[in-house]
Amino acid sequence: MDVFKVFKRQLALELIALDNKLIYTEPNYKYKKYIVFCFEDTYKLRKDLENINNK
Repeated sequence: MDVFKVFKRQLALELIALDNKLIYTEPNYKYKKYIVFCFEDTYKLRKDLENINNK
């Protein structure tokens, strides 16, 4: 299973709302106060990202 990491909280929330599977979160090692959202990398996730970015 591949993992797709998202660094923007708002984007992660939109992907979760579109029923994409959040696997886990981890701390951002470069910027300690931020969190990295790790999603299962699927075709649906890629299409949803494309649709969100084209808004």
